[in-house]
Amino acid sequence: MTSSSPSPPFALDPVHDERHRLEDAPNARESLVFMLPRATEGVAAFVYTWVSGASKAGAALCVYGPAVGPEAIFEIVDNVEVPRTMGFDDWRVSGLHVRHGKPLQTADLTFVGQRATLEYRFEATHPAYNYGSHAEGCPSWLAYDRFEQSGRVTGVLRFGRRNIPFETFGHRDHSWGTRDWGVAQHWKWLIAQAAPDLAVHFFDIDAVGRKTLRGYVQRDGRIAAITGVDVTFALDAALYHTAIDAVVSDDIGRKTRVRGPTFAMFEFKVSPLATLNEGSMTLEIEGRPGVGHVEMAWPKDYLAYMRQRSR
Repeated sequence: MTSSSPSPPFALDPVHDERHRLEDAPNARESLVFMLPRATEGVAAFVYTWVSGASKAGAALCVYGPAVGPEAIFEIVDNVEVPRTMGFDDWRVSGLHVRHGKPLQTADLTFVGQRATLEYRFEATHPAYNYGSHAEGCPSWLAYDRFEQSGRVTGVLRFGRRNIPFETFGHRDHSWGTRDWGVAQHWKWLIAQAAPDLAVHFFDIDAVGRKTLRGYVQRDGRIAAITGVDVTFALDAALYHTAIDAVVSDDIGRKTRVRGPTFAMFEFKVSPLATLNEGSMTLEIEGRPGVGHVEMAWPKDYLAYMRQRSR
């Protein structure tokens, strides 16, 4: 793992790389996400796995982009009962197998689906950033806590007749506690990386009449929490974001610009209440070319209204 500051202010106990014990409540859940934007091949992919307080799990692999065609490959299982003792060091849900290695540093996964297969290794390039390190903590409806981490990813993606080996930048997150999809009115979740020591993440949320902002900048050998984001973006008639331009401020006084266009879009109908527009992007950070992803969340009714209005 690339070194940053000796003791980042948001140092996270490695125990949180493991599975947590959750109460058996309606919104109790824990989830892992692994991202793969591959702009040079015209394809993006992500793996998502989750488990409820009742130990009912799910897993999804999504492959999308120009190389795939107009219809994404989306393989998903849900409501699979798993042992309460099964941890993320050997996590199995249908065709998915996740193996966390050195805590908060490495992870390996394979997903064998009917239409696509992914082999993926993640190696962190900076310390994990957890939302609970913020003075106001992590929003209780989002999770008890969660962490985000940029890294190097290697492996191979297979679909159709394509075999795409990769050695590039990627991202993962890990969330545990509760998730109420109906609370947020909108959010923008950005990840971007242009070098092992150059990465940006922010989560800009509008909920309960308030603005919530979390994230970090990894740059020049130092990682710091963000304090503000000034963001503009372009939307098409379907409310898909086609480009973004953001200036991110952090708590050691830096301003970092992230901008670029979308090359692949997937509409993730994650809940009866909310839709996540997943835009993989050709982003640059301070002019240095890289890869990234912007997820924008919209209430389903609002999205339907705006699309009808545009017609």
